Amino acid sequence: MGNGSERSGKKQDEGSGPHPHLYVLHDATLEPAALAQEVPDIVFTAVSWSEREALPTGARVLLCLGDEQIRDLAGLALEREWEIGLLPHPEAPSANGALGVKGKASSLLRHYLTAAPIAADVLTCNDELVFSSVVIGRVLALRPYDINRPQTRRSFFTGALRGLGKLHLKHYRLTTAKERKINLAAIGMVALSHTQSSVLGRNFSDDVSISDGRLTLLALAPRSIFSYLWFMLRLPLPRRISLSSVPNSVGLIQTSQLQLEAPGGCEYLVDGKPVHGEEIELKILEQRLRLLPGLALIPRQETQAVSDKETVKLNHVPQDEAARSLVGKHLPLFSHASEEEYRDLFVSLRESAALTPSYQVLMVLSVLLALTGLYANSAPVIIGAMILAPLMSPVISLAMGLARTEPTLIRNSLRTLLVGIAWGLGCGILLAWAMPLEIPTLEMRARMSPTLLDLLVAVVSGMAGAYAHAKEEVARSLAGVAIAVALVPPLGVAGIGLGWGDWDMARGALLLLSTNLVGIALAASATFLVMGFAPFKRARTGLGITLVLMLVISAPLYITFAHLVERDRIMEQIPTGEVELAGLRVQVGDTQVSVGEPHLVRVVLSAPEQLDKTHVDALKRMIGERLGQPILLEAQLNLRR
Repeated sequence: MGNGSERSGKKQDEGSGPHPHLYVLHDATLEPAALAQEVPDIVFTAVSWSEREALPTGARVLLCLGDEQIRDLAGLALEREWEIGLLPHPEAPSANGALGVKGKASSLLRHYLTAAPIAADVLTCNDELVFSSVVIGRVLALRPYDINRPQTRRSFFTGALRGLGKLHLKHYRLTTAKERKINLAAIGMVALSHTQSSVLGRNFSDDVSISDGRLTLLALAPRSIFSYLWFMLRLPLPRRISLSSVPNSVGLIQTSQLQLEAPGGCEYLVDGKPVHGEEIELKILEQRLRLLPGLALIPRQETQAVSDKETVKLNHVPQDEAARSLVGKHLPLFSHASEEEYRDLFVSLRESAALTPSYQVLMVLSVLLALTGLYANSAPVIIGAMILAPLMSPVISLAMGLARTEPTLIRNSLRTLLVGIAWGLGCGILLAWAMPLEIPTLEMRARMSPTLLDLLVAVVSGMAGAYAHAKEEVARSLAGVAIAVALVPPLGVAGIGLGWGDWDMARGALLLLSTNLVGIALAASATFLVMGFAPFKRARTGLGITLVLMLVISAPLYITFAHLVERDRIMEQIPTGEVELAGLRVQVGDTQVSVGEPHLVRVVLSAPEQLDKTHVDALKRMIGERLGQPILLEAQLNLRR
């Protein structure tokens, strides 16, 4: 065996303790003499590749070989039950990464001298040894982690975005060890025997044991580019993903053997080496390898027992008919809901669009209660009235009709909605005639000057309503309150304004009502589009019309919002508290601003002595200098004693 064996014999005679004898099986890249100089206190026998057959059964063998040589040696190592450890080698990135080999050969040699061997599983792909993983199809950034060449955030996202427009699902037929047959669609899959040193980007919180007798297959199967990007954005986050509750875009299979068929063939990588085939057999040889773990591989003792349990989690992964309908097509921008999901929701919304007696009764009662709250200036009463309001149903049905360009659904929804609005305006007008009060309350005034902020309320309400209808587990009444808050109060105020003959009041409230209706309908339609209940081709017409209406309505809202911003700017320049005016300490309070040409500022001035126009002029001059423009000042002068 060469010089290394002679040196080791002398040291062994002198006594080197109870440690097992080390053999270093190497190729031409290693110089045994140089390694011996680095560790003069450690005994080892250097064995060249050509002399590998001479190694005895049960020996502790450290391999300094390339990946392909290690694969060729696998059968002999298992047959002779060698205790195998790896030393760094430039041509063994897969083996070194999978088995935790990191650092210098000398430090690893000291580590292996005392390391306890573990009974490790061996993963094979079509009877070929797999160190790290088998990557099937295109998984882009979902690749095993390499401890010697870790990914940066930039390389991670570059990998995730590469080829984004060419992503498509491929059909796979799988048969597990317990003869369970699975037909699914995925853009790619990753099979590995453990995750303790090369977890996928170290993004999963659970360790898959190296000795549990099972392989792990992760199938990446997003239904849209949006869901793919959402999953990729989630991976770099500090909170790791649990294998016990994998995301919707990922399927999980854990079994001892897996037969995989790819109709038409597929490209797959065995530890980075490209292979093409139609059938792939993945198999675990249970605890066949006596492995000396590297420094970066720390096995969990509690998971060493072999498990015969088979795990299959394919929630939201396209299967059977759903898989076949998606195969071969480029991933859409947004997910498409399943036929069953769409049918159930569409039937529900079609019923909601119907004009029923109960809808009309609830509409009258809710508007009357809201009107009472408006007159009483009571926000709790107004909000309480929203619980009764049934306006959410036709608005959300209208949104689905717009999203899918369904004329019947649009027509029925509009009819129901217009009848509800007519009831609201009628109740408001009648109550305004009957009520002896004709001064708008603060709650009424709040609905007379809508701004872009009200449009934002409508958009959020529409998103909430559509999402609540699409998800059975969400209480729809909560979204109903949000939408009713945006619709019923301005409807009541518009009715009061018409009853009083106050056209400015009615015009402002009707503008707010129109803003909310258009904003809710557009946002809900867009939400249905994102959730996959309508293809973009069908949604273009309805969304386009609604968007044009929103832009038209946004013009007066922007003007009002600009006035609101200007008013706040002026308010910031008006002094408050105690101010010295014409040699007198004056208290400035109760400030109001009306934007115009020029702006009108109303203030209340209080002082212990009589105030006059000199003090008012001084304050007007101060405010004008701060604003850089002239103003009108209206002051109430109080004598404070």
